[in-house]
Amino acid sequence: MAKFVFVVPPLTGHVNPTLSIGAELLERGHKVAWISLDENLSTKLPEGGELLLIQYDQTDEEKKESETYLDIISKKVVYGIDSIKFLYDDVLIPLNRHCYNGIVTLLKQYQPDMVTGDHQLFAAAIAAKKLNLPYSTSVTAPAAVKMMEELPKVHEWEVNKIIELQKELGIAENRSLASSDLLTLVLTSKEFFGEMDLPENYQFTGPVLMERRISCDFDWERLNASTQKKILVSIGTTFDHDHKKAFFQKVIDAFKDEDLTVVLVSDPQLFDSWPENFMVYQQVPQLDLLPHLDGVVCHGGHNTVSETLSNGLPLVVIPIAYDQSHVAGRVVRTGAGERLNFNRFKSHHLKDAIQNILNNPAYSEAAQLMRQSFMDAGGTPTAADLLEKALIPVSEPVKSGSKFLFVVPPFFGHISPTLSVGASLIARGHEVKWFGITPVDSKHIPEGGSYIYPEEDLVPYQEEIQRILKRQDDGPACSGPEVMKLALEETYVPFAKMMMPGLERLMTSWKPDVLVNDCIAFGGALFAHKHHIPCVTTTPVPPDVMGDSEKNAPKIWEWQQNLIKDLQKEVGISDEGIFIHSHQLNLVFTSQTFAGFEEVPPHMRFVGPVKGRPNNTPFDWEKLEASTTPKIFVSLGTLLVDIRKAFFEKVIAAFADQPVTVIAATPPEIFEEWPSNFIVSGFVPQSQLMPHMDMVICHGGFNTVNDTFYNGLPMLITPIAYDHFHIAKLIEQAGCGISIRYKRLRVEALRETAFELLENPKYRNAAKEVKSNFIHAGGNEKAVELLEHFVQQECSTLASV
Repeated sequence: MAKFVFVVPPLTGHVNPTLSIGAELLERGHKVAWISLDENLSTKLPEGGELLLIQYDQTDEEKKESETYLDIISKKVVYGIDSIKFLYDDVLIPLNRHCYNGIVTLLKQYQPDMVTGDHQLFAAAIAAKKLNLPYSTSVTAPAAVKMMEELPKVHEWEVNKIIELQKELGIAENRSLASSDLLTLVLTSKEFFGEMDLPENYQFTGPVLMERRISCDFDWERLNASTQKKILVSIGTTFDHDHKKAFFQKVIDAFKDEDLTVVLVSDPQLFDSWPENFMVYQQVPQLDLLPHLDGVVCHGGHNTVSETLSNGLPLVVIPIAYDQSHVAGRVVRTGAGERLNFNRFKSHHLKDAIQNILNNPAYSEAAQLMRQSFMDAGGTPTAADLLEKALIPVSEPVKSGSKFLFVVPPFFGHISPTLSVGASLIARGHEVKWFGITPVDSKHIPEGGSYIYPEEDLVPYQEEIQRILKRQDDGPACSGPEVMKLALEETYVPFAKMMMPGLERLMTSWKPDVLVNDCIAFGGALFAHKHHIPCVTTTPVPPDVMGDSEKNAPKIWEWQQNLIKDLQKEVGISDEGIFIHSHQLNLVFTSQTFAGFEEVPPHMRFVGPVKGRPNNTPFDWEKLEASTTPKIFVSLGTLLVDIRKAFFEKVIAAFADQPVTVIAATPPEIFEEWPSNFIVSGFVPQSQLMPHMDMVICHGGFNTVNDTFYNGLPMLITPIAYDHFHIAKLIEQAGCGISIRYKRLRVEALRETAFELLENPKYRNAAKEVKSNFIHAGGNEKAVELLEHFVQQECSTLASV
């Protein structure tokens, strides 16, 4: 356990990311404090966080004077380069000078292991240097870094201002301490930041978005009832001078007669009346609102742009001052939006720009790419991980080259998430292998990894394996208890026994540091327990599929326990307890909100869906792009072969003569001829297809469910067997889809339900909410960070023993 302290200015956009990182560090068992001038910050800190308030003995007049320098940011009319000079001369230098002594006093009292100072509160770095404490820097406005290259003379002037203050405060070094040589966290992705050679101490984390939930009045019913495209217009909190009225008059003139719903952030009293299609509020729940929108107009504040692109939305950016011009430039350069000149734009320019970003799909596609780059960078978990690693002395490097073994069942939906996680582990220098009892095509295995298929050890089981796999199609005809028996007794248990000889053979040549077993690959966890190998479980479906059977179905629970205990004895485990899953770390590939968990066991971590592996399967993209009708993706996954023909007969009957395009993921040969509005392929690049779809019809396989809601699409789910019914229940609870049991599926109901989902915006809005939850769970990078942290802890424990 370490002690971290964040030193922050009283500026919301600079504080919020540290709250998110601090909450993550607290969750990992560290102590975390914040040093600030703002006494109200105590109400915003995560549970367990501590506020260290900078306090001075001042007269009332001195105190009043010291509080005015931040207020002038919103009152002063400055543009371009002049705004940088004003920022340093009138705000940052006085602010840092004012805070310095208080920071020193509090650091002496708290004695942190790591000081993290905001890049604009460089007094933190000066104080840490003076006290010989390790310090890092958080950069909430990456333009400050890019300025080194784009505006070298301005950057040189900034550096000299900081050096002057350093010398005034007793640091003689002739270089700026504002960016830590140990670790400077740049809170965006490399792709959004742009090309620039930076030293290794600069690390990109992606945006760190604070899960702030603002309690304020908002007419959700009116918004959800609107069938128009929806945009947000916001110019932040630091623009409060006389030019505001003229700006919003242009917004009114641009959109008052447009087929748009405009959510506008401003004083409702600014004008006597607003157009009917405007929803005007002093404050909006922005993070909750963004998933419901189609585009954003803003001033280019880094937080607003990051939050917008994290939702894959295009922008029109109208920069005013400070770093906003740089941010606007990056939006344009990445293709995610358009830029207007604040002083020169007319209302028709704004109208044209909005129509461009809403109607040209290239803008949305570019925004989606930025969203993916943000997710890949990792955000909060990556930032926390880097801070933890920065604490480890050079003489004790983080263990790299660890060996991970993924033990997987013969179901591709369970294998797929591990491929993405494994690819990232390989990229970080680890050795990764997969083990299974059926072959997997090498094209699926990430470069640098390998798949172990112990063919020699499985010779006696080949007929049984094929029989068990064929039996999975019996699920639709089984009752609930019969399905449980089919899954546990007739599938998972025999598969576990079959794994043991191959795992024993593998151990003679390669012993993993961590064994990662799928939740239904019991053999992996049992083998790890028997051989004292640290074990992690991956769970690609919501973890409470069976519910609380101990309370609700004690006889079934007793049968389950006895079944597992018999299996454990058969493989040589006589210890008391159940060991088919890890008791140390269980990675669940969905969000806590979607899974419906209020209380979470300490070893269970919801990481959200992981990014899919690239899939280069051929597809008729030209036909898809030529389609102008709503697009429906239909899939039954890779199992359930026997009912496939009957299912797609209903799909054809429902949609053959309708104004939709159906993408059917099924072997085309099941019918001699398909309707002209169908695109049919046995294998499809599902993850790449989803952003082009309008809705999905599927049986409830969780990979398809994840892909659907990761793209904010509504779903018609037709549960058939296994976990499908539980997933259908979660989807209906979230309001993002409709369930019709397969056995009750009729052509008319299929058609009517699909058009209800396409035409009623409430389902898509709810799906966007789920998408937001998925993104903020962390995904692939969160899973990788937890695995690396786990192996580091295990190695440290073994070393201490």
